Amino acid sequence: IIGGKIIVHHMQPLTLQDLEKETDYVLNPEYLICVSHNTHNAIHYGDENLLITVPVERTMHDTCPWRQR
Repeated sequence: IIGGKIIVHHMQPLTLQDLEKETDYVLNPEYLICVSHNTHNAIHYGDENLLITVPVERTMHDTCPWRQR
């Protein structure tokens, strides 16, 4: 669950050349992932303490709030 703002993280680090030449890495969805602020910081700073350690159990229709559970 991402609470608050969603950050789009590039899984392939971008270089200045990628931006100047508009390479496939810049906006290709295959290289992008949506993460929370804490997850983004954990990726960049290597601090696993920022991550949720207990996985959230998914339930049927949990992505469709208008459906009965």
